[in-house]
Amino acid sequence: MSGGTVTKFKTPAGQIALRQSGEGRALVLLHGLGGSSKSWDRQLRDLASIRHVIAWDCPGYGDSDDFPGGKPTCHDFAKTLLAALDAAGVGDFDLVGHSMGGAVGPWVARLAPMRVGKVVLSSTKVSFGADDPTSYDMRLAERRAMDDRMFGEARAKGMVGETSPVFDEVASIAGEIRETGYAATVSLLKGADNRAILPTIEQPTLVIAGANDRIAPAPQAKAVAETVQGARLEIVADAGHAAYIEQPDAYNTLLKDFLDD
Repeated sequence: MSGGTVTKFKTPAGQIALRQSGEGRALVLLHGLGGSSKSWDRQLRDLASIRHVIAWDCPGYGDSDDFPGGKPTCHDFAKTLLAALDAAGVGDFDLVGHSMGGAVGPWVARLAPMRVGKVVLSSTKVSFGADDPTSYDMRLAERRAMDDRMFGEARAKGMVGETSPVFDEVASIAGEIRETGYAATVSLLKGADNRAILPTIEQPTLVIAGANDRIAPAPQAKAVAETVQGARLEIVADAGHAAYIEQPDAYNTLLKDFLDD
């Protein structure tokens, strides 16, 4: 059973599910293309003693409604997140964006600069499908051609590798992604290019990468850190594209130290 309690909140983009635990200053977690709010189980449990931890299901994922029209942008997702947080009564918060969440996160910081305190960009890139749209088309073709189990395993192989002790967990979460939701997020990432917005981030920023990440390799994380003024880069050893699941103790320690600094 995943940590946290799920509640749905009405937004202009439909019902959005937030998985919440703990009390205190809010820490908002944005999952990646192959994840959901369930992906943050270890953070929802381990950080609940010091924070009000909130993990969303982005539109089309988990318990959230599909995005109207099915062609969202990072800006659209950022507005939808803020609307859900408003409906939940959340004021100021710190933000962690993983992979796709790291594409959306800078837009949240830009739209709500007075609410967002600190920013963590995890296993993400400066530009996504704007440079390589074909790879995202291939992923969507996989989702349409494969059953849930096969698709989940295919995504987990790329994220953590078949021999990883968390392979089954990552595969199970990825296998739950609806085709409609995946089509929408693939569309989002195909158009995601944050080269212009990353330099505008004014909040203290930490960039985290897995040493063995094949989807967003460490050199790409380094490029993100170099694009955000004053950002710090940390590499998590023995981790691929899901360091927060693969090495939660190391990952959570980085979060705590940065957020408490």
